[in-house]
Amino acid sequence: MKGTAHQDHRRAHLRFEVMGAMPGAVVSPQTLQVVNLAANGALVEADWPLSENSEHQMQLVLERHVSEATVKIRRVVELRPVDGNGCRYRIGLEFLSLVPEAEEEIRRIILARLGSDMGAET
Repeated sequence: MKGTAHQDHRRAHLRFEVMGAMPGAVVSPQTLQVVNLAANGALVEADWPLSENSEHQMQLVLERHVSEATVKIRRVVELRPVDGNGCRYRIGLEFLSLVPEAEEEIRRIILARLGSDMGAET
């Protein structure tokens, strides 16, 4: 009996205790739904929250451009489920680094939307 109890606590792989904070990465294939886009950041929706003030590398996919971007999470708000589905989160993120082509594409998208909004009023 003593031998079986000891075997139950054995691990298949070695584990080491880590002292202090270590950087880590989470890769998620989930696409964030853009609610609002600005030159310096975006408001997105996701099925999971991200920690405020955390920084992340993300792939920024715009209409005619794809690039890597570094973002900082500035605000996370839980949305109430309307249809009984799980929680969703609105996440405000700030662009910390963008390639010039991404900045130009964001400006182009914003100007195109402003132009279509102004045209609708006349």
